[in-house]
Amino acid sequence: MSDKTRAMEDIVEKFLHQNPSFLQRNPALLKELELKHSSGPAVSLIERQVQYLRNQNASLEQRLGQLVQVATENEKLMSRLHRLTLELMTMNDLPAFFNGLAEALLSEFNSDIINITLFDNKVEAGPKTPIFHAGRDDLEIQQFQDLLEKKSSVCGRLNRNKRDYLFGNRGQWVQSTALVSLGNDGILAIGSSDPARFYPGMGTLFLDLLASVVTSRLALEVPEKKRRSA
Repeated sequence: MSDKTRAMEDIVEKFLHQNPSFLQRNPALLKELELKHSSGPAVSLIERQVQYLRNQNASLEQRLGQLVQVATENEKLMSRLHRLTLELMTMNDLPAFFNGLAEALLSEFNSDIINITLFDNKVEAGPKTPIFHAGRDDLEIQQFQDLLEKKSSVCGRLNRNKRDYLFGNRGQWVQSTALVSLGNDGILAIGSSDPARFYPGMGTLFLDLLASVVTSRLALEVPEKKRRSA
């Protein structure tokens, strides 16, 4: 391309930028303009614009479909949480509460393994309910310090140390995990063999609400213990 041709193209480009309605005022030119397409013969500018708009529309429709799917899943989760909360409210003692919680997480929420680690509350639940007790200052717990300080749930893959601490020898097939902070009360971990089940960036509103249900129930136990010791 000669310097003269390049200078002329610059002039045309500048003119079109300054006069965006030029082609609209001169529609006959659109039929003369052609753009080479990588997959075949030349197409007119109008055809190219139409194809661009179609692709953009298809992308927007796909995005809308994804949003509708997420909204539908969230609605189902909220319905399950509401039902689970009502069921747990009928549990008169902590062992029954955690038995019901563990059963619901394993059967209804597509999880394969869970870990409930409590700091101060000593709860002896059923044999199928994986409740563990640890001190807030234990070295193994310190690796979850960011989670406990953040006080909100995180999802994704865990490093080997965290995974093995939470799930033991069954941790080798846990591909994704939701870690739910129970604040000063402990940690709830939900593991799945599906690497796409819990992923970074997914919404955690349901998990955070679930944490509120658990911590609220634990808070009820404090005055009960005071009454027993009085």
